[in-house]
Amino acid sequence: MTVAREIRSVEDVLRLLDGMVAPGISTGGWDGFYADRDVPFSVDKPDENLVSWVSQGLISPGRALDVGCGPGRNARWLAEQGFEVDAVDMSSTAIAWARERTPAGASVTFHCGNVFETPLRGGYDLVYDSGCFHHLAPHRRLSYVALLRRALVPGGHFGLVAFGDGGSAMSDSEVYAQGSLGGGLAYSAVELRDIFAEFDVVEQRVMAEQPEDSALFGKSFLRTALFRARASRARDARATVLRGLLRAYDHRRELLDALWASADLESAQAAVERVLDVSEPQARAVLDLQLRRLTPWQRELLREELDQLDG
Repeated sequence: MTVAREIRSVEDVLRLLDGMVAPGISTGGWDGFYADRDVPFSVDKPDENLVSWVSQGLISPGRALDVGCGPGRNARWLAEQGFEVDAVDMSSTAIAWARERTPAGASVTFHCGNVFETPLRGGYDLVYDSGCFHHLAPHRRLSYVALLRRALVPGGHFGLVAFGDGGSAMSDSEVYAQGSLGGGLAYSAVELRDIFAEFDVVEQRVMAEQPEDSALFGKSFLRTALFRARASRARDARATVLRGLLRAYDHRRELLDALWASADLESAQAAVERVLDVSEPQARAVLDLQLRRLTPWQRELLREELDQLDG
């Protein structure tokens, strides 16, 4: 008898574990959740901590990724502050609602899908997550940290809102034994510091409760945290990108031919990685900076900066 062997990669293991934990928070899943337009987390108000970070200058306008955006309340607010936003949610109902109430011309692009599988441009100055992380199964924490590494620019920020006292206190083993997240996992300040240990903590606190008539959203059973990539990582990442840019200059004709044949951004990035044999950050830099227009004198400046970084 031939038995199907499903495990051939780490990603196969992760997907198998995905199937051991029930998705969503109700029988109808996330589409059922967002079918009720009176749910508290869908109020058209930005998070109080996000507004605070921007008003204090802790984060500045740039490119942002909103993970688990729901109907887009934070994504829209970020766009109003001058951010260029990609917003992702796996619920088609939530994304349809978000598009419906987002003004035409707003700097927000909504994507429906699993954030671990959705093609994204990378190079984000901010990754923001209000209420998605605590609904991830324990094994996906590894995928999440890897996503942050790929998505954030050196020195970029990661903002998080997750269950504190208001979440489930189940252990990781209990999650798999029961096949449920219990409505969402609770995280302490220490746990969040440990999970995101490769980032520096800028601020971590309980979310400030907001009255009903406030223009901001805030519930005290939630915990907020703002992290920043370390300087040493930023230095190493910049050197990595510079090496990729110089390699692109040396192979620009072959690269142009590959890009011309690409149908979309995802295949274009794959073409860059294949032709140049470079990493994902290097490939994204090539696409973002359009290195086919790099001049000889710009190449020399890159070489000088790389020599300084390596020195």
